[in-house]
Amino acid sequence: MENEKKALRLEMMRTRIALPPSQKQSLDKSLEQQAIALINKLSARCIHIYLSLKGEVNTQGIIEYCWDNNIKVVVPETLKGGLLRHLEYQRGDELTTGTFQCRWPINGMEHQGNLDLIICPGLAFSKDGARLGYGGGYYDRFLIQHPKAWKAALALPFQVFPEVPSNKHDCKMNEVLIAQPD
Repeated sequence: MENEKKALRLEMMRTRIALPPSQKQSLDKSLEQQAIALINKLSARCIHIYLSLKGEVNTQGIIEYCWDNNIKVVVPETLKGGLLRHLEYQRGDELTTGTFQCRWPINGMEHQGNLDLIICPGLAFSKDGARLGYGGGYYDRFLIQHPKAWKAALALPFQVFPEVPSNKHDCKMNEVLIAQPD
C-alpha cells in the first residue's frame, strides 16, 4: 500500500506542475467560488486553511474573502514530529517559511478555540472523501482532534478517483470540492 501511495503522490505532483498557468488559474477560481459558497452555507465564523505551496490550489482569494467578511482565518505551522500549531492569520501579517517550505505568520497568535471549517491540502481524493496527503500524517493527527469541524478538500479534476489507497488512521473529508473547467 505504501508503494501505491508513493507512486500516486509522484504522479499527482507531476501532473499538477505540468498544468498550463491559464488553465490552473481558471480551475483555482472555480474552487475559490465553491469554497466561498461552502463558507456561506455553513455560516462559518472561523476557518482553518493552508497557505498554498507551488502547484497547490491557490487559497489566497478564499483567505481575502474571509478577511473582508470578518471570518477568522487560522493557518498551520508545521512542527517536528508530524505536528501542527495553529496560528491566527490577519491581513498584513508578515510570513516566515519553515519545514517543507510551508509559510505561516511570524507573530500569529496560537488559536485554541473551535473551528467551523477545515480546508485540507492533498494530492488525491475519492468522491466519498478519502484523502491522500503528502505522507507525513500531519493533517490526520490534526483532524481527529476536531470531530465537529466540517472537513473539505479542494481538488483539481485529475486528482479525483473512484478510490484512493488509505489506512484506518486516514481521516476522510466531509466534502471534496472539484474544480469545474470553463
